[in-house]
This record gives sequence, C-alpha cells and structure tokens, in this order.
Amino acid sequence: MKKILLIVVLMFIYSCSLYKQREQNNNNNDDNLSEIEKTIVNDFLEEELKKERYKSYKDFKIVLIEEALKTIKSIDTYLYSLDEWNTMNKINKSEDVINMYFLDTIQTNTIKSKILNEEIYQWKESDFNNIKMSLLKYNLFREKINSKKTMFEKEGFVIFLSKPLIIDNNNALISFDFLNWNYLCNGINHSTILMRKVNNKWVENGYYEDGVFN
Repeated sequence: MKKILLIVVLMFIYSCSLYKQREQNNNNNDDNLSEIEKTIVNDFLEEELKKERYKSYKDFKIVLIEEALKTIKSIDTYLYSLDEWNTMNKINKSEDVINMYFLDTIQTNTIKSKILNEEIYQWKESDFNNIKMSLLKYNLFREKINSKKTMFEKEGFVIFLSKPLIIDNNNALISFDFLNWNYLCNGINHSTILMRKVNNKWVENGYYEDGVFN
C-alpha cells in the first residue's frame, strides 16, 4: 500500500513539474519572437532601410519604440486598402493586384478573431541581427514630444514596428511607421507591407495604405 501511495505521489509531482514546464514554455513563446518572425523582421528592415527615401538619413540615429504595434493594425490596413480599391471601381485585373488582395472576408475575419486580444510585444535588441538602433518606451517618447525636449544629440528618426502577422508559409503582413524627428507634423509615413517568401528570403511584394496621410 505504501509503495502504491509513493508511486501516486511521485506521479503527481511529475505531472505538476510538466505543467510548470509547459507554462514556462508558453510564456517564453509569448516573450520572444519565433525564428520565422525574426527572419521576416530582419529581412524587411534590411531591405526597407536601403531604399532611396532613407539615403538622406543614413547617418541618423535610429530609435525603435519598444512597444510593438499590434498585428491587428496590419489586417485593418489591408481591409481599408481593399475597400478603397473596390470603391474606386478600378478594373485592373493584373496578376500583381490579384496577388495583393489574396485574403477574402472569411479569412480576414478569422484572423482578426484570433488576434483580437493580443498582448503588446516588447522589442528587444537581440531581435535584430545587423541593425543598430536604440529602444525607447512609448510613454517616454510622448513625454519628450509634450515637453518639446530634444531626443537626439544629433539628427535621428523614430520607427514604430509591428510583429509580422504570418498568414501562411509564404505570406506575412508587417506594419511600419517612420517618423522624422525634425518634422513631427508632416514627417510620418505609414505602411503595411506584404512580405512574401521567395527563394528562402522574405521580400516586399506590395504595400497597403491606411488612409492616414501626414
């Protein structure tokens, strides 16, 4: 009888240990990017910041807002852009356009229901491979704006970035806001970008506008 009781106690302890380990794994997954997410983010930034529009900022300091934009922003921007496209009655049936609007209403509603209560991801310096940037809490960013204090010793710009919203093995959406610190009133670019996997690398394959122009 004692042996049976001992076995039951040991099994109980073991099951509790497994449960705690699973909880830790779940928490770690929530607190860190997956390898795919990290690859998409780095492939995106590497190519995005090489574009002509950023060449005048090449010596600027880069600040990333630590709190990631929620991924629901990406799907909302996709839907806004799709609605605009349909409203304007454009008759462009090119393959590029068809490929850009590849999600139907049922699919977007399903995606939104899954991410509706998502928590805000906190970016870490370890998330980025070859891009040097400083992290800044959003509340400190707002304080500097409200107090009109200088954020940079020299010129710089601020980035807001979402985690990738992975649709399937070959498609993901990522939202990106770029703010030139010297032109707060009209220096913001908003984009949600379609990233596609091509030859084992994630590349930009189109972008969607959110209707905000400033």
